[in-house]
Amino acid sequence: MKKITLSAIMAFFSVIAINAQDDSTASADQQFGLKAGYSSIISKVKVDGASGSDNVSGFYIGAFAEIELGDKFSLQPEITFANYSQDGESSSVLLIPILAKFKANNELGLYAGPQLDYLLNEEDAEGLKRVGLGLAIGASYDISDDVFIDTKYTFGISDRLDGDLEGFEDFNVKAKFNYFQVGLGYRF
Repeated sequence: MKKITLSAIMAFFSVIAINAQDDSTASADQQFGLKAGYSSIISKVKVDGASGSDNVSGFYIGAFAEIELGDKFSLQPEITFANYSQDGESSSVLLIPILAKFKANNELGLYAGPQLDYLLNEEDAEGLKRVGLGLAIGASYDISDDVFIDTKYTFGISDRLDGDLEGFEDFNVKAKFNYFQVGLGYRF
């Protein structure tokens, strides 16, 4: 699975690099870029109706493509590496949203769509499913033609527990991961 994930990342960045170097063949209907910023993972656990949550902060860096579908709509697939640290330990996650973007005006874009997340550290995935599904919503604001600010919140949909927890077999236990990101992006 790691080889497939790394191959997908390499292919995505190769396409971006090729398009960035050859502006004469790049279509006006698509743009590519990079983004980075602050990220937080919020783990939510429910046990028979009672719930609790915890969050850990970190950073993200990634790449995206924006494919124009009309005057006001575009498709924005992304691939993002996020790293979270707490008490000297860190966890890494690969985030892959595919967002439908609505251009409210020349500067403001609103988007929503599904997001896959993949836990990269094997030891972090003990007792958890490594792959999760969420629903992302967000907005971006263009500072200039090339630079923008964006923010995104992803609601975890899939239960991340891999089987029953020891000692909790008689309880209904569910765990979900939500993500919050805010940062800067650059289109080329």
